[in-house]
Amino acid sequence: MLRHANHHKPVMLIAAVFCLLVTAVVAQAQTPDARLVVKPALDPKYDRATFDLVLRRLTERWQYFANITIRLQSTDLAPTGGYNPAVHKIQFVYDSCDLQLVPFDSASMNAYTLDYNIVNGDLVVNILGPDSVQNAYSIPSTTDSLRLGRFIITSTDGSYVPEQLAIVQPSDYYQAAAFKIDHDSVTGNGSGRNTWFNRHDNPPMVVEYEERLPPPDTCGAIFHFYGSYIGDMQVQLGFTVSDEHCYEGYIIERALVNRQQPEVLDFQGRSQLTYLNEPRLRSCYCLEPQVHDSLYDQVEYRRETYAYRLIGKRLPYYGDTLQIIDTLFLYIPNAIISNARILENPFQDQTTVRFNVDDRLRLTAKVFDLGGRLIGYLENDQGVPIENVEYAIGIGYELRFKAPSIASQGLYNILLVAVPVNDSSFDEESSRVIIKAQLLR
Repeated sequence: MLRHANHHKPVMLIAAVFCLLVTAVVAQAQTPDARLVVKPALDPKYDRATFDLVLRRLTERWQYFANITIRLQSTDLAPTGGYNPAVHKIQFVYDSCDLQLVPFDSASMNAYTLDYNIVNGDLVVNILGPDSVQNAYSIPSTTDSLRLGRFIITSTDGSYVPEQLAIVQPSDYYQAAAFKIDHDSVTGNGSGRNTWFNRHDNPPMVVEYEERLPPPDTCGAIFHFYGSYIGDMQVQLGFTVSDEHCYEGYIIERALVNRQQPEVLDFQGRSQLTYLNEPRLRSCYCLEPQVHDSLYDQVEYRRETYAYRLIGKRLPYYGDTLQIIDTLFLYIPNAIISNARILENPFQDQTTVRFNVDDRLRLTAKVFDLGGRLIGYLENDQGVPIENVEYAIGIGYELRFKAPSIASQGLYNILLVAVPVNDSSFDEESSRVIIKAQLLR
C-alpha cells in the first residue's frame, strides 16, 4: 500500500494510485526502474529450499526505496496447488536484509517492516517502508543493489521441496513497488501531467523480473588438515572444511613411516578416529564452514615419524564412496631437552642456563668439577634446587648456578639429565646435556 507521511488522501485517491502502481508493473512499453531477482541458493537438505531476493536499481528516476510486495510460486508444486500451509513452513534468515527492520507501527514508521506468508499456494513477501525519506534506504547508483532477504522453505513431513521459483505476474495488489521521493514534483505527460507527488510520497515504479536457476550442486569443499605433537606420546589432530554437504563423516587413519621404505605406508584405522565412534567427526550436512578439532591419538615410539590420512565418507547421493582428502606427517621428538646454552661464560659469582623442553619431563641439574666432585645444584627463580623436578613443554626456561665460596677458579661441567614422564619405552634417561662453564675468581 502507498503511504504518505505528512497528509491524508481520500480513499478513492489511494485506490487510484494503487491501480496505477499495478498497471505500471505490467506495462511493457515503460522503461523498468528496478529489477527484482530471485536467486535460489544451494541447499543440501532434501526437505528444504533456500533463496535470496535482491532489488537492483536501473534508472536515475529514483534513489530511495519505499516498499514492495512480491508473490512467488514453485514451478513444480503450482500445478498441484502450490505450497500447503499445513506442510510447508517459511523462515526469514535473521540479519540477511540490508534494511533496518522493526515491528509494524500504524502510528509512525521510522524503519522497515517485513512479513511473509503462504497465500493461495504462493509465497507472499511484503516490505513496508518508513514515513519519511530521511529514514529511507538509499541505493546510491544504478550499479547498486538492495538485498531484501534470504528465506528458507521447509516441509514438516520430510517431503521434497523444489528449488526453482517463479515470480507471479501482477494480480490484485501483488508485485506493487514504490520508491520514496525526496522533493516535490509533477510527473506525466498530457492528461497525466496533473499527477503531483509531494516530498515523502511513494511514487510507483516499473519492475522487471529475473528468475535464476538453482546453482549446480558440486562437491568442491576446501580442507585444511593439521596436527602437532603435544607431549606425553600424544598427538593432536584437527581440520577445517569450507562446506561439508557432500559428506556423512570422516575417518583418520595412521601409519608408521618405514625409514627404509618411506614411500610405502600401511595405514590402519584408529577406533577413536572414525565418525562411527566419534561425534566430532560427523558431518553437519551443511554449507557453512566447520572446524573439527581436539582429536587425539596415542603413539608408541619416539624418534619416529607417523603419517595421518584424512578420509571423507560421501553421502549416497554423492557417490557413497571413501575419498582420500589429505595426509600429514608428524615427527615424535627424541631430544626432550633442546637449545640448552649458558648465558654468562666465563662467570664470576653466578651464571644462567637457558633451555627448551620438547616433552613433559623430570629434570635434575647438577654442577661437577673436572674431578667429578659434586659442587651443587642449579636453582629456579624461587631458589629451589633442581632435583627430579617436573617441567611441562615450553621454551626459554632458565636456571641459575651460584658458585659457592669454596669453589676455585677453573672449568666446571653443568649436567642436565631429563627423564620423560609417562613413557614406558625408556628405562633410562633419554636426554643428557653437558655444558662447560668457566669460573673466574
